[in-house]
Amino acid sequence: MQKIVYLISLMLFISSCATVKLVTPTQSHMDRIQSKYPSYTLKDIQSGKVMFEQNCKTCHALKNPAKKTEEQWKSIVPRMAKKANKKEVRIDKNEQELILKYLITMSKTNK
Repeated sequence: MQKIVYLISLMLFISSCATVKLVTPTQSHMDRIQSKYPSYTLKDIQSGKVMFEQNCKTCHALKNPAKKTEEQWKSIVPRMAKKANKKEVRIDKNEQELILKYLITMSKTNK
């Protein structure tokens, strides 16, 4: 019985550490966000995704953008960028903005 409990616990732990499979932004995502960010392009959202993947995983597992709201991401991203900039990762204001807009585009309020 203890072995079964141990194995189940181990499986749950491993699955909780698994990386998030991020959705690739499409034109339909852009269509939903275009009124909020008229000058924002599909290339911008894809760049934001790449920056999110490259920068954020250096400190922690990637989060699913759809699990947070726009308001939550607006609070989280500046704090995380500030923390990252204290380490070896450098996220400038433009990169931070692209990451934030990617996350807002993919957030649950826009799904």
